Amino acid sequence: MAAIAVFFKGPRSSKEDLSFRERLKLFDLWGTLAFLPAIVCLLLALQWGGTKYAWKSAQVIVLLVVFFVLVCVFAVIQVWKQENATLPPRILKQRSVASGAWFGTCIGAVLLLAVFYLPIWFQAIKGVSAMKSGIMNLPLILSLVVASVLAGGVVTAVGYYTPFMIASSIVTSIGGGLISTLKVNSGHSMWIGYQTLLGLGLGMGMQQPLMAVQAVLDMEDVPIGTSIIVFAQTLGGALLISVGQNVLTNRLVSGLLEAVPSLNPNIVLQTGATSLKTAIDPQYMDGVLFAYNRALDQTFYVLTAMACLTIFGALGTEWRSVKEKKVETTTA
Repeated sequence: MAAIAVFFKGPRSSKEDLSFRERLKLFDLWGTLAFLPAIVCLLLALQWGGTKYAWKSAQVIVLLVVFFVLVCVFAVIQVWKQENATLPPRILKQRSVASGAWFGTCIGAVLLLAVFYLPIWFQAIKGVSAMKSGIMNLPLILSLVVASVLAGGVVTAVGYYTPFMIASSIVTSIGGGLISTLKVNSGHSMWIGYQTLLGLGLGMGMQQPLMAVQAVLDMEDVPIGTSIIVFAQTLGGALLISVGQNVLTNRLVSGLLEAVPSLNPNIVLQTGATSLKTAIDPQYMDGVLFAYNRALDQTFYVLTAMACLTIFGALGTEWRSVKEKKVETTTA
């Protein structure tokens, strides 16, 4: 990293000659002031709705209304600021950028849901420690890395990235669907195989939206385009983690009331996933594990739904070759 920082010289930007004050004027302050509180309001609404407060409670409704108003204000500011906006409309309206942002939002959500809730499944259902649950999550991570490297090499050789986005959507959806079928007695072959399939799907698609924006945008617009994709991936993960937590908590409470009516659900909620088998009375354990597994399976339904939604971004992305962009750059 240090060598890259010292020796790599990127393309010169037209804004490099601007003074600090002139650069500060280009900063989208009003857009940021509208967008950040909007996301905070949405996250709080998703976190509290159905758990701390009812969905129809004043607290949740006010948060959602404020979110909607601030998002509308943010959109107006983006149209007003144009080239100096956080999300310049000219770039955001480009087909591959918009499709890539959608794909990135969905696949970012799938990745974060998987790496967050699969270890919880291992800890709660299999009774392993937090460290061992991380080790048991390695099939997902390793297959993701391998698929990402291989897909990157093939795209560089062939030129086209869209087929990998479509394949990623299909494989990720299948992998997510299989993970949502995990049961209390599922063996190693199942949770290793399902994770590997999901990781392969994620690895094939994670980097492709970034390749797409580099292929379709002018060189000076590429940094903004890649920032939009990375932001979409991060935002998708952050939002859907809250949704997943809401689903898990609600379904766990209702499942416990159904499976173990004599046990206070708050005892399970306040007990860490790694401590379930030591903190819960053995006579309740089978019912608790059944309810916990079913709640996690329904959380994995959210993961599967987001994986399926990636197909719209994949199909919307233009079939452009990265080799064409290289030729254009060399000629210029």
